Amino acid sequence: MGLDNLEPRPLSETDSSTANTPPSSVTDTLNALDPLNDFAPSPPSSSVPWPNSTFIIRCLSSGHVLTLIDGKVRLAPPGGRASIYWACVETKGWLGFRNVSSGKYLGYGPRGNLICVADRHQNWENFCVRLRPDGGYVLLVTEWERLWHVGMKMVRGVEILAKVGEGGSDGVVWEFVRV
Repeated sequence: MGLDNLEPRPLSETDSSTANTPPSSVTDTLNALDPLNDFAPSPPSSSVPWPNSTFIIRCLSSGHVLTLIDGKVRLAPPGGRASIYWACVETKGWLGFRNVSSGKYLGYGPRGNLICVADRHQNWENFCVRLRPDGGYVLLVTEWERLWHVGMKMVRGVEILAKVGEGGSDGVVWEFVRV
């Protein structure tokens, strides 16, 4: 007997081959947790950092954004006269962020402080962006064969953005808002 001769047969009320159906409360809970389901929570407002896109880079804990103001890289509240748009580029597999207003690349200086002075995307302007399991991204910079977190450090009583530590969770958690 071939498979093409098989026809589905209707299940009768007395048929013992019917599968057990979970209660609706279990089904509702599973549907709510299913990321492919229409009932799933809305996706985060953050975008995936990707070359050939422009972003506002926001610190999740403070809501402040990565800015270039008077030639200095700072975290500042959105608004004002600071430049907040960063074009994401890729060179040799590494991400880079070019400030749209100045045309200069985000990187770090000899003391590890974030700066935005380079005309080209080179080694000190290489970034890796890593998704965190609980949301947001960490921003990492390269130094030789190591990745360092971008975070805050104190310099003469002022918090500044810098490469702060190898591994661990010392870095700032970021959100990339595509514009």
